Amino acid sequence: MNKKILILVGVVVVVVIAGYFMTREQSNSGVSEIRLGSFSKAVDYAPYLVAKNKGWFEEVAKRYGATVGYMEFQSLPPINESFATDRVDMVFEAEAPAIVGRAAGIDIKIVGAGVFLTQEIIVHKNSSIKSVKDLRGKKIAVLAGTSAHQGLMDVLNKNGLTANDVQVVDMVPPDAKAAFESNSVDAWAVWPPFPQQEQVAGKAESLAGSEIFIQSVAVARGKLVKENPKLVNDLLDVIGKAQQWIVANPSEAQKIVAQELGLTLDVVQLAWPKHDFTPAIGQKEIADIQAKADFLQSIGLIKNKINASDLIYVR
Repeated sequence: MNKKILILVGVVVVVVIAGYFMTREQSNSGVSEIRLGSFSKAVDYAPYLVAKNKGWFEEVAKRYGATVGYMEFQSLPPINESFATDRVDMVFEAEAPAIVGRAAGIDIKIVGAGVFLTQEIIVHKNSSIKSVKDLRGKKIAVLAGTSAHQGLMDVLNKNGLTANDVQVVDMVPPDAKAAFESNSVDAWAVWPPFPQQEQVAGKAESLAGSEIFIQSVAVARGKLVKENPKLVNDLLDVIGKAQQWIVANPSEAQKIVAQELGLTLDVVQLAWPKHDFTPAIGQKEIADIQAKADFLQSIGLIKNKINASDLIYVR
């Protein structure tokens, strides 16, 4: 009997000690809320959306004694304003907004890749525009300072055109959607799901030869990376888990993304093949980020030279 009591006491002591150290770790983490965000709506946020849907971020937060807050930004300036004022910890977006923020002196890091994707320029169904060269003199909607903007200029240059040969109209996606559907613009350079929405509705078709490569990345506050790299790595592990789950369960993942973005399933299914859910940032990808940084500087959207390698967080 005495032996059993001693064993029971020992178990209780172990549990109490473990609970003490867990509580101390939580209190010392300095984290009360993990604030995650995304820009606009995009199918390439699939790993983030799946992890959010399944509560995997909350599982991480629980280990730190924290909660999770989610936000969706509708324009680019508030993202960098939130980073600058420590009101967001990690945002899922393309590379260009991160470049703009870093050039403005905001302490941020690209900490990982969510998805690599290809987007295209769309034109109206039965449009007379059949090739990129046919865009000469046409109005093209695109959000300035985005990867879509840089990609558009790259596509034009490869086909012997410059920004002076077309009319670039700076528009956020909701405004561009309205302009496209009212025939106020001739073409639209934007990421999924917006082209697929127009295609499913029978209002648009892809312009041949207009493919644009984009890296959908996770961007974190520099202070968080410096002071709590374990938390950053834990969040990246969640994204990695979601990526693997998506590859193994594409049909279910498509349903989750459609639900989270408020889209019909056929739109997500049409966009799905344009995404690579097993990305890795290597020298080729860093060179691509550098090219985008150089472009943004060349058109005056950023003033300072950015070294892409300095922007990348290495675990």
